[in-house]
Amino acid sequence: MLTDIQAERFIKKLGTESYNERIRIVEKYKKQWELTEIEFQSELSNNNLIFYAVSKRYGKVIFKIRIDNGYDNEILALKLFQGMNFCKLYEYSFEDEAYIMERIMPAHTLYEGAPRNERIQIAAEIFKELHKNDLPDGTFPTYTEWFKEGKEGTKNREDCKDMYPYFDSAERMLADICQKYSRNLQLHGDLHHENILQNEHGGYTVIDPKGVIGDPAFDLSRFILDEFRDDLTSEPKEEIIDFVQKLGDGVGIPCEILLRCLFIETVIWLFREELANGESLEECRQLIANMKIAYELTHTGK
Repeated sequence: MLTDIQAERFIKKLGTESYNERIRIVEKYKKQWELTEIEFQSELSNNNLIFYAVSKRYGKVIFKIRIDNGYDNEILALKLFQGMNFCKLYEYSFEDEAYIMERIMPAHTLYEGAPRNERIQIAAEIFKELHKNDLPDGTFPTYTEWFKEGKEGTKNREDCKDMYPYFDSAERMLADICQKYSRNLQLHGDLHHENILQNEHGGYTVIDPKGVIGDPAFDLSRFILDEFRDDLTSEPKEEIIDFVQKLGDGVGIPCEILLRCLFIETVIWLFREELANGESLEECRQLIANMKIAYELTHTGK
């Protein structure tokens, strides 16, 4: 199902033993869930082995196998989000971190499918109907816990000292926002354009929730970043502020709050997801640039 080159890439990432175990799981559920026409999707497979397949019971599906320990819990998040704007979860195994879900067609991303002002309107409408409050206790980590993981994961890194003032500023902003925006709802955790796909009815379906608890105000930062292709240097600051202002008007959250959330998100991305996992400062140049610009925006966007 994978070419030699593709297999080599994942062996390097996982090690031979772990890779072979993942492939055995693929074969196991291919049979158990009666999947045919399996096609590996290399361009989508970063934290999962992702396949297009046809299920005897459900038709066209996405077949996923986790390939790292990750932070997210997409299976449980999808399970709890069922019946909303999310793709359907059909079969799953928590033990093997394997699942099949609805394949959205034609699957044009929101970025591809609409101009900027229309993207804002569509995202705002989805956002208003997105979050859930009927959650079992301890289901997911909180957004604040996500933030603290970055601090814990980098505490022994001497080369990050110049970055810590940004972390401290973000920590103060986070505490302040949590006092004013204190709802504890199930967030998507990675709500960007590529996770909002056009469906066969002309509407949009949300995929790939990560599973985190917090106020919905924190769930728009990834969308803002992705609007600028994860590069806040790509357009003038005035354009970024204008976009955030319009988005904030659409969802009823002040621009100033969303800009602070954007800065906090850049800190989480840099510290928790990259530096805490051993990435070098050189490898994180773009993320550091994003963080610095996002910090400036918290002052210029008032």
